[in-house]
Amino acid sequence: MKPLVSIIIPVYNGSNYLAECIDSALAQTYTHIEIIVVNDGSTDGGKTAAVAKTYGDRIRYIEQVNGGVSSALNRGIDEMRGDFFSWLSHDDLYAPRKIEAQLETLERERLDPSRTILVTGTRFIDEHGAPIRRYQRKFTGLYEAGDMFRHLMLTSSLNGCALLIPREAFAARRFSEEDRFIQDWICWIGFALEGFDYYLTDEPLVLSRIHGAQQTKKIAHRAELESDRYLSQLLLDVERRPDAGTLIPIILRHTFKEDAAAVREAYLATRDVRDYFSPFEHGRLRFNGLLISNLLSLYRGVTNLIYR
Repeated sequence: MKPLVSIIIPVYNGSNYLAECIDSALAQTYTHIEIIVVNDGSTDGGKTAAVAKTYGDRIRYIEQVNGGVSSALNRGIDEMRGDFFSWLSHDDLYAPRKIEAQLETLERERLDPSRTILVTGTRFIDEHGAPIRRYQRKFTGLYEAGDMFRHLMLTSSLNGCALLIPREAFAARRFSEEDRFIQDWICWIGFALEGFDYYLTDEPLVLSRIHGAQQTKKIAHRAELESDRYLSQLLLDVERRPDAGTLIPIILRHTFKEDAAAVREAYLATRDVRDYFSPFEHGRLRFNGLLISNLLSLYRGVTNLIYR
């Protein structure tokens, strides 16, 4: 029997893009889907609700008090009937084969459907739907859980809308409602720590829209605060794991990459840095971390200025 895929669309004051988003979900070549639109307490005089309600019973429409995107996603997870979860932001689009291609990959590669998260490629568009040229490193193939933990910590994160996640992944996990900026990254790391593998393809089947009204731009100041709080707790949590000797150095390397010096210094204040790094490696990481952090800050600043 074909698996049912639940496409969850959280939306807040999104009447300008919502119809195009829903249309792209309805246009999926894989038709055994349900579309759940969660209106997260929009304050636009009913405009968002009016757009959603034009679709009648072709979608499931839910309204809730505003709680943030994590709250809306969690509500969708609670309501979903599907075997797989697929997140679609209200201002993004799916290519018609997004779901079908990922399920084909699952079958072709003989992956465990209950323990594997599928990830497809992404391309960027502007507020009018025109392509944005932006360099992206391409990653493909199977990343076992430990490899994905390292990837998320030291290489790059994943676009949440590019994932197809088995329902089993949410058995004991939801998106963090305390965090508004890094909640997806936290979730993907959690899945990796819980033993879920990831399979990546680079075909760009998600169109990610960059525009000045994005909520993540409005709350970007929260990123460092949330990240430092999470990393501090993560270090303490993984100490209790049998693979702590492998995981802790990876997390500490991440603190160099993201210039989270306060987290690192607080953790190492009662520990010997030589347990994790040689003196030479420690010096090299400090230098590289400062250089990379400055370059990333410059890149993000220029990008936000262009697409604000």
